[in-house]
Amino acid sequence: MSANELDRRSVLRMLAAAPLVPAALSGTAQAAPRPSAGVLGADLVSRPDLHPPLMEIITPAAGTEPGHVLLTPTGASTMDVNAPAPRAPIQPGSMLMDDTGQAVWFGPATEGVNFDLKVQQYQGKPVLTFWEGQVVVPPGFGHGKFVVLDETYARIAEVAPVNGLTGDLHEFIITPQGTALLLAYREVRSDTTSVGGQPNSKVLENVVQEIDIASGELVFEWNSLAHVGLDESFYPVPKDPEEFHDYIHLNAICEDGDALLVSARCTHAVYRIDRRSGDVKWRLCGRKSDFAMGDDAAFAWQHDVRRHADGSISLFDNADAAGRGKSRGMTLNVDESAKTATLLRSAESPEGLLAPNQGNAQMLPNGHMFVGWGGKPYFSEFGPNNEVLFHGRFAESMGSYRAYRSQWVGKPTDAPAVAGKPGDGVTSVYASWNGATEVTGWRVLAGPDEQNLAPVLDAPKAGFETKIDFQGSHAFAAVEALDGSGAVLGRSAAVQVA
Repeated sequence: MSANELDRRSVLRMLAAAPLVPAALSGTAQAAPRPSAGVLGADLVSRPDLHPPLMEIITPAAGTEPGHVLLTPTGASTMDVNAPAPRAPIQPGSMLMDDTGQAVWFGPATEGVNFDLKVQQYQGKPVLTFWEGQVVVPPGFGHGKFVVLDETYARIAEVAPVNGLTGDLHEFIITPQGTALLLAYREVRSDTTSVGGQPNSKVLENVVQEIDIASGELVFEWNSLAHVGLDESFYPVPKDPEEFHDYIHLNAICEDGDALLVSARCTHAVYRIDRRSGDVKWRLCGRKSDFAMGDDAAFAWQHDVRRHADGSISLFDNADAAGRGKSRGMTLNVDESAKTATLLRSAESPEGLLAPNQGNAQMLPNGHMFVGWGGKPYFSEFGPNNEVLFHGRFAESMGSYRAYRSQWVGKPTDAPAVAGKPGDGVTSVYASWNGATEVTGWRVLAGPDEQNLAPVLDAPKAGFETKIDFQGSHAFAAVEALDGSGAVLGRSAAVQVA
């Protein structure tokens, strides 16, 4: 992340929506209507406390891998001065999205903003993890902690660095050993005259820590200044010694056998670190690369380094306007014997985006690659030949640090939400259940009072919130959430139609 994110502060909202969907029996079910330009988006009637962002699907999903899209919407949008009233502010937070652009689960941030929502494994079970806290811009790092949620969206663990540090937003990896790999920043005073700075400059040192999640004890720590010199950085040294010199800016960690791979944005390099001694075993790219970089294999300002079972390394190459000029998801063959790195794959966005910061490239089964374009508000899934299988964007001026596609089954413990509104001989019911991924339909119950409700109709789920219209006037209504076999997963409270 960089100073380009200074204006990413307050956010404005509109709600994503899907086309009308025919309902069963005598009613109709639909998602809230998609607003046109300059028109206020519809609020969630059943969950007025939630304000997810408006999404635009440019290339509809076709042949994609199964799963939801995971995003952490944050950023800024410009107020539409021609709008009849201020838009409700979008809440920064974490979101699971379906391929139509509809939220499946939206969790507003409780402390500042969220970054890096992803599915991981903890204690043998799938969990959702993310960072929450405050972002310091410039230069673009975080003060916060890491959160682990179970399938009910309950917090089962929170992790923070030790030794007086706070968690940086860029990375949180749970290992099979039940430890967490994370990043932190430490401010130190250092002589930067050798690289054009001042004798007593503020330097941001990056710290890698491995923490036992259950006990909170430190397992391993690595400090960048002990192993990576200031002369490796491409980041200009501030003339003012009171300005931060963010010389390395680590943003990804990956287990690599008995070592760690770490991505350093400001040195344009990936480092392989011995997990016992902390020594740098090799440098990939950058000023002191141990590898000859093949044709178009060099990268710059990169994010999200990952080692794969076949030995290849993937990353998100933010690139440089003065260099190749387009960001990309890429994979490399790194021959540690021959000391060569050759390009295997390079996937650019349909728009030829140059993302100034953030971003990731997730390798999926069957040769698919899912790319979050970071500082540009787009996300894409590519097939094995880099064909675009899915492509979308935030409709407002905001973005997501990373974007993933992952399978997730959510089973919230709260009840479905419902609201009812009367009409001219028609009753409208609005149903939703935040995070319940197995819901495919709704059963509406209605009657004269809370104790006397009878089934009226079944209707298919249509987006995060389904609006169901049916004939007649009813004083009270409730809904039951149905799975694909018609079994009831949960029932709402009864509400007055008003």
